[in-house]
Amino acid sequence: MSLDFVYTAVSWVLLRWHQLFSVLGMNPNGGLTWTLSIALLVITARLGLFRLFVKQLQYMRNLQKMQPKIAKLREKYRNDRAELNRQMIKLQQQEGCNPLSGWLPIFLQIPIFLGLYHVVRHLSAAASQNYQLTHPDRLTLYTFTKHETLSAAHAKLFGHVPLAASFHDSTHTIVSVLDGQVGVTRLVIASVLVISAAATLGTQLLVRVNAPAVPEDTTAKVQRMMMYIIPLGVLASGLLFDFPLGVLIYWLTSNIWSLAQQGYVIRNHPPIDESGVSAGPRPDRPGDGGADPNDNDRIAAPEDVRLVPRNRRSGVGAPRRRRRHKRGVR
Repeated sequence: MSLDFVYTAVSWVLLRWHQLFSVLGMNPNGGLTWTLSIALLVITARLGLFRLFVKQLQYMRNLQKMQPKIAKLREKYRNDRAELNRQMIKLQQQEGCNPLSGWLPIFLQIPIFLGLYHVVRHLSAAASQNYQLTHPDRLTLYTFTKHETLSAAHAKLFGHVPLAASFHDSTHTIVSVLDGQVGVTRLVIASVLVISAAATLGTQLLVRVNAPAVPEDTTAKVQRMMMYIIPLGVLASGLLFDFPLGVLIYWLTSNIWSLAQQGYVIRNHPPIDESGVSAGPRPDRPGDGGADPNDNDRIAAPEDVRLVPRNRRSGVGAPRRRRRHKRGVR
């Protein structure tokens, strides 16, 4: 199935951001203009998918609330798989939990992010003279004019870092073909990769913090390993494969958005514990979102006992206990 309609929509949004920055006085051919356009393109896509993300989150939370009931069904029908499946479907219908609402957002996101990646990769490839000679018709794809395609392909950050360059490119390619500086280009690419990997690690840590429970089994060990393997994979992929800087900026923006989005989840949608109760912060006052005042009494009780004045002459204070008149012991 052709995704040209997705590529065209993505390109249209990218060009609208580029035109806006140009109208605001930024250099239309500048690397910063195209970098901001790519970043805002990703943010626009993620904002458009945010409602789907919330629906997916609600499905996951509903599934967590159902876990005690699901456990009882599995225990009751552990020897009857067919009946267990029927009871699970019945339970989902009673709770209004539709599995499609959990998976549909993921399927809808895939073509959009493939479109983002394809368009940015296409613009980076257009920087090659060979590409321009062998595929002149591709310079006007997806509502781009030839001038806009070449402008994006030859754009440079800081005047010396081509957006079409990759860490894997040779010195000849960066200097002679892309008209950039090797040292600065590789330093910028490495910095983008490190920040992107750090954002991915931060997201993984927040996901772990937001988990309703931390199991201590083989699955938990695999999850801990993946928490570090995924960020290392992000870092290694940019260093070992031919991903241009424009694509890496797309990844960086997406990873930072994911980190911020996970922070939103922790703040506004706390996990559900095994009993189906939200594990969010305790309110200050009953009913208004603060902590329970009785907690202060329970916490202060040991100190209250310790700080009660004992006045032997006046007899004021708590009742005295009989003491052993043993030297050195109170």
